[in-house]
Amino acid sequence: MLGQLGLPQGFGVLPGTGLLRLHLVSEALIALACFPISIALLRIVRSRRGFRYNIALFCLAASILACGLTYGMEVLTQWRPIFWVSVAIEASAAMALVVVLVVLLRITPNILAVPRTLADSRFRELIDNAPDAILQVDERGTVLIANRTAERMFGYTREELLGNNVDQLVPQASRAAHAQQRDQFLRSGAPRLMGERIENLHARRKDGSVFPAEIGLSPVKTDAGLFVTAVVRDVTDRKRLEQELERERDLRGQRVEVLARLAADLAHEIKNPLAIIHARASDLSELAAQAITLPSQVVAQSCSSIVRTTERAIRVIRGVQALAHEGSHDPMQKTDTRGLIDQAVELLQTRFATHGIALETVVPDGLPMVECREVQIEQVLVNLLNNAFDAIDGDPLSRPWVQVRVSMSDADGGVDAARGAAAVRIDVLDGGPGVSPENRARLMETFFTTKPRGAGIGIGLSVSQTIAQDHGGTLELLDAEGPTCFRLTLPVLTPHPTEGASA
Repeated sequence: MLGQLGLPQGFGVLPGTGLLRLHLVSEALIALACFPISIALLRIVRSRRGFRYNIALFCLAASILACGLTYGMEVLTQWRPIFWVSVAIEASAAMALVVVLVVLLRITPNILAVPRTLADSRFRELIDNAPDAILQVDERGTVLIANRTAERMFGYTREELLGNNVDQLVPQASRAAHAQQRDQFLRSGAPRLMGERIENLHARRKDGSVFPAEIGLSPVKTDAGLFVTAVVRDVTDRKRLEQELERERDLRGQRVEVLARLAADLAHEIKNPLAIIHARASDLSELAAQAITLPSQVVAQSCSSIVRTTERAIRVIRGVQALAHEGSHDPMQKTDTRGLIDQAVELLQTRFATHGIALETVVPDGLPMVECREVQIEQVLVNLLNNAFDAIDGDPLSRPWVQVRVSMSDADGGVDAARGAAAVRIDVLDGGPGVSPENRARLMETFFTTKPRGAGIGIGLSVSQTIAQDHGGTLELLDAEGPTCFRLTLPVLTPHPTEGASA
């Protein structure tokens, strides 16, 4: 055929020996490269039988193989002109490439959609597993997106949230104001970050319960309109911890206040026993220096006096140490009621006596044990006695007496001195002017005080009431006529059945 076309047979249409050699080498290399590529693709198809795009890989391998054969035939026809075979192979390669083109056109959209679908799936998983509730609402407040955390937090299913107004998650008392706040937020267009706290934010669950929340808002402008993404965080645990910390600060402040007020009296309280000890020991030392022999009874009396005085000083020091100790984390222990009262009275006895105020106790025998934190209950008693002292001291119309009176009550609140009493009642009465009606309602409020400036910060009674409630008891100001009376009620420690049987 080349001869018929007037061309030298065996040299095709490429003039020049160097160019022809380059042409033949290139086509031979392409042919040699196509074969292993096709084999590799076919091996992938064979090993990945479940792969969804195996058909595309198979067609691509077939087309590359046909192209390799075509290039091989091009090399062969330079010496052996079998054009019909070459053309047939070229036609097969062309058909294979057309098939590959059709297959690629069909699967390309799906392949391109895989990363987006995977990203969307990962994004949804990220949103659903977020620790905070995530909601997106439109301008009318209709919920369009809600994650799994929102379902758990509010108690609604996703179907109950989507398409409904976000106002159902707002407490009933705040819904009117919430609608106005939402409109104002949409007009401003400024995001509200989670860290920008607004006090007293609350959310409502499906069962109607309300919990404190922290809410971050972020507006999103799109072609479809304005949307707002809300991130809601349940801060119930954090609020509880903050309240506990505030309560511990109040307890610490109340202890500091009590100790500061007792400081001068405690110095006098320790000074007196030391003076007695010094006097007794000096007498014995002088007598010994003069070689005077004393009867054993006199020596015993002096030594006994020193021991008693020392023990009293030690009790005072231990009482101060107990008041300085926080005690809120101490375990509940079985405690003798009389011992609690004696310890509190011991600390204040000298102070009352110095100012001419009689302090007496009326404690019956056979009192049952109470389960309490001894430090905290002693703190309550000292605070009540200090308040009684302040009410009398400096008031010329007051009667200078304070009494601690103990009684027992049954389950119905009546007086019951029997062994089966339900509670121990410790009344602190004083002859002061009493509490005015306008102050009675606020008397237990934190930082409320009727004392002059500098005489107290108004946390003693509120802290004492909290301590009493933590022990399952009460602290109240009785309304009965007569002397001012604060009553501390503590439940009696119920004996274990085996203890009763063994007794």
